[in-house]
Amino acid sequence: MNSTLPTRRSQTASKRMFKPPDWRFVQAGDVGWWVHEPWRDLLLDSIGLRLDQWRAEGRVTTVKSGPHRVVYRVQLPDFAVYIKHYLVPDRRAKYRQWFRRGKGRNEGKRSESLASIGVPTISPIALGERRKHGFLFDNYLITREIPDSTPLDAFVERNLEQLSEPRRSRVRRRLATAVGVFTARLHNAGLLHIDFHPGNVLVRLDSDDTPVLMMIDLDALRTVKKLSWVKAQQNLALLDHYFWLRSSRADRHRFLKAYLAFRNDAHPPVRSFAKGVEESTRRWAERLWRRWGKRCRSTNKYFQVYQSPNAWCVASRDLDPADIEPLLTDPDAPFDSPNARLIKDSRTTRLAETTMRVNGVPTPVIYKRFNRKKWIDPVLAVFRPSRAWRSWQAGQHLASRGIPTPQNLAFVSRRRKPWFSPFEGMLPHETYQITIKQEHATTLLDHVLEVLPQLDPATLHSEVRRTTLALASLVRSLHERSLSHRDLKASNILICHDRSVRDGFLSLIDLVGVRLQNPVPMNRRVQNLARLSVSLSDAPGRTRTESLRFLRAYLPRGLAPSSGWKDLWRAIDKATRTKQARNHRRGRPLS
Repeated sequence: MNSTLPTRRSQTASKRMFKPPDWRFVQAGDVGWWVHEPWRDLLLDSIGLRLDQWRAEGRVTTVKSGPHRVVYRVQLPDFAVYIKHYLVPDRRAKYRQWFRRGKGRNEGKRSESLASIGVPTISPIALGERRKHGFLFDNYLITREIPDSTPLDAFVERNLEQLSEPRRSRVRRRLATAVGVFTARLHNAGLLHIDFHPGNVLVRLDSDDTPVLMMIDLDALRTVKKLSWVKAQQNLALLDHYFWLRSSRADRHRFLKAYLAFRNDAHPPVRSFAKGVEESTRRWAERLWRRWGKRCRSTNKYFQVYQSPNAWCVASRDLDPADIEPLLTDPDAPFDSPNARLIKDSRTTRLAETTMRVNGVPTPVIYKRFNRKKWIDPVLAVFRPSRAWRSWQAGQHLASRGIPTPQNLAFVSRRRKPWFSPFEGMLPHETYQITIKQEHATTLLDHVLEVLPQLDPATLHSEVRRTTLALASLVRSLHERSLSHRDLKASNILICHDRSVRDGFLSLIDLVGVRLQNPVPMNRRVQNLARLSVSLSDAPGRTRTESLRFLRAYLPRGLAPSSGWKDLWRAIDKATRTKQARNHRRGRPLS
């Protein structure tokens, strides 16, 4: 988008942000506006900001909305502007405004600091401040849209994946280097972004595919007199938390190499510094993961709690409330639906596929009822979570940590009429869980028993190799991210047959046995691996060589000696034979 209006601040304006002569003060009601002179008539009328007029004309889109700020995008005839409205919803925010500069003014001032070190950033064109008796309340900052730019996280997850090879790999490598240089510039100037995540960095590709990075959300930018390497490590950990799960070790090394090369100060040994960043990332990630894991327990931005005399439910906001209402009356209603297809009906569970509206679209879902195995189960739920709740909570833990699993949609617990105590009516009896059905997928056990035997030797060898490495990566990620699965078997792993899915074609289901423990102890790791080994003991094409390849891929690279796999091999073999003997003694089949 081009415009005849100026896009660069003059040297005088950059030295005197929100000051004459390039800025004009306009009082409109109780809001005082500092406006860059060429934009005055375009943004303001006689009563103030033209937001209501633009909204009536259909030019306004709400980008973000929260208790502390609302961000609007306004599409004007030749260009677009962003309006950030900082609110004061409580006393703390109000008092902050009285003793500090407003957040809008902060962003404008800090854009000068970034421009002075050559870091592209926002260009403020207007600042509005509402004052009463001299005290500042809510305020506005209006900036020009940065054209052809995308948030870095959206670029990595969407734009980059749409590029064809070898362009995708070339852009990925250049992006890692560019982010390293970009971060080094900030740190060389003593600037720390305390909310340093890819959503606050914009990226644009030049004609030769060179990434150009721009910083936004400048209220979180801080200036320190002396930036120690410990503080630099902690700041890098904020950024690394996102890329830790979405980039390769080679790309992270490329970033670190560029970052250290462009730092002005002599850096510590690369190996120890990289290890410090990884440790800081892990500590930060663990705190975030545990906080995200609690979202599924109550009403918030992502989930909603529903109650009725017959049931208690917590559901994802993606699920249509109209599909939840029948569950509050009779949780078994989906099983009687004409669209339902019964998959399993046993003493412990009942499983059906049906259709519900997710994000407004009819979507196949899996509806699972966990039956009461004993009459005392509702009472035991006071002392331990029910099986459905454990599965529901585990699904949230996996999703928070980036482990593939079908999306959680709802947890429902039936309430029954109390007989011997009013307290009994509050206990969960039958419990239910709803998840999205993964399309084009079967269990790994069905894949092993039905698909692999039909392959020719060359294709079988290739498929076994592909699945072995993917399975090792899945289990390794599970354990590295503080989770274990005591019932980790082939029938509890889904494999996607869509060949367009390159990564994450394996996912976990039946999550009752998932436990959260940091770090996962070795005996639990051995039990998980032995359980998986037992379930795949008769898999076609499985050899000791493939088992060793799995184990070496599972072990962390560079953190174990070359012979470290032998002790683990022996421990898994011993646990496998113990499991097989126990099942034989009890007359239970191996699965």
